This record gives sequence, C-alpha cells and structure tokens, in this order.
Amino acid sequence: MHSDPLHGEQSCSMPRCGRPSCFHVRLEAAARTETGRDSCGAHLAEVVQELALRARERRKRPARVVVYATGERRRTKGPGPFDRLALGTIPV
Repeated sequence: MHSDPLHGEQSCSMPRCGRPSCFHVRLEAAARTETGRDSCGAHLAEVVQELALRARERRKRPARVVVYATGERRRTKGPGPFDRLALGTIPV
C-alpha cells in the first residue's frame, strides 16, 4: 500500500500545485487531438488560456479547447473514449 493519499490520482499540471485535478483540458482539431493537461479548479482558467493561445499561435485549421470534468478513477492515457463529462467547448 502506498503512503501518499494522492497516489494514482492526477494532480494539477501547473508548477508547484499539488492539488488533485478535477478537470482535463484538451486542444482538439480536425486532424488530431493532443493529450491535454490536467487542472485543479484554481488553475482552470490559466490552463484554458494557455492552450487557446498555443492553438492561435500554431493554428492552420480550426480547433477547439474542450474542458472535461473528471472523476476520481479515470484513465490517464489514450485519446478516448474516456470517462469524462464535457463541460464546455471553446472554438479557437
């Protein structure tokens, strides 16, 4: 048994944040979908903004940033299908 209570859970992708992630944010385009980043509630807006800016800088085709709510026990790898609920889609 692991002594860390967060062992196996995803944590927020922001530097120096150890909070468990409640959201997964992905940049999706017609050609491909990136794996995305995990975020706690406190950093959700920052993660969305960073992915949207990156999409605008590199965009060749329309894309969208999709915000998913995640459960405690979720798959951490793979393009989908996955156990998340889409909360919002932002075209960029």
